[in-house]
Amino acid sequence: MKRNIIFAVASLGIGIILALSVYLYDYFYPQQYIKTESGKYVNIAVVNNPETFPVTKDTQFTIEHFYMDEQRTLTENAGNIPILIGCNKQELKKYLNEYMKHLSADEKAEGLSSYEMVSYVNNTITLRKTYQIPSYEGYYAKSFNGTIVILKGDGKTVYEYTQISVSTLPEELKKQVQNGFFLEDDNSLYNFLETYSS
Repeated sequence: MKRNIIFAVASLGIGIILALSVYLYDYFYPQQYIKTESGKYVNIAVVNNPETFPVTKDTQFTIEHFYMDEQRTLTENAGNIPILIGCNKQELKKYLNEYMKHLSADEKAEGLSSYEMVSYVNNTITLRKTYQIPSYEGYYAKSFNGTIVILKGDGKTVYEYTQISVSTLPEELKKQVQNGFFLEDDNSLYNFLETYSS
């Protein structure tokens, strides 16, 4: 009985040593390495990993445009993005953060709220732009051709044209309506119209 236990333990130990030897041989044997464009030798296992950075000229980009309000996603095949060639994961994230800091007027108007990397599979990086149309509250009373126009909270959309003449307003209010006098809710709008309508 004692002899059987010793034999089993010895067999298990030999099996573990053999398995470890095979793994180490496969990983470190020189034929498992290739020379990259930069002249460095890299293990094939690392080269074949689909999530390996840096971005190369062969890396393809897919951009998902996700519209939160509609729960709708549009997918765009962007091909290669030259400015990102050579970037590692941290540099790619930095690029996306910088992009969000310098949005175009159109993307601001569309409500672009985030830009992030979703996945990196088979040398294709998927990025996602998430849009959420901002909701605006309140109103603005603004001077327009000598009268007051009421704009919605976005400061652009006309809510109502009034017959209130700017010349009939108090001096301080005249200055404020030049750039837009903010009225925080329906009650404030009603009081403003009641007060200054003739």
